Amino acid sequence: LQTNGAPLDTQRDEVRSLLVEPKAELAAVENDIDDLQARLADCQRRKRELISYVEDLGALLSPIRRMPPEIMARIFEFCGDIGARGPHAEPSKRAPLLLGSVCRSWRALSLAIPRLWTTLYLRLPTSGPFVKQQEILQAWLERSRPFPISL
Repeated sequence: LQTNGAPLDTQRDEVRSLLVEPKAELAAVENDIDDLQARLADCQRRKRELISYVEDLGALLSPIRRMPPEIMARIFEFCGDIGARGPHAEPSKRAPLLLGSVCRSWRALSLAIPRLWTTLYLRLPTSGPFVKQQEILQAWLERSRPFPISL
């Protein structure tokens, strides 16, 4: 190791025999690393699962779950008016859709509040059939009944 010269035949044999043990130890260490990396990946996966489970359980204790539907309905109605301040302000365009996409109970509640569906922003294409827009308008009209709808 202290010279750059080529080893003699006897030295080569000695070096080969000296390499056997460190190569075996290196292979063992690499196996240990592979095992530890697999264990680490398993622990990280388990951690993600536990975090998700803890969050799900924590959500069960959320105060909003104890809120009476009547109060939630009033809050939802105000959400439709977000931004509607001043003479030229418009209510939130997507409030009914956003509220209804949170969870099953919020969807049911939002569908049960006709006032939430009284404003519709509908962009009509410049040409072609308006089938999709007709379907949207029909759904909005049904959901806003008995209140008039603003386009």
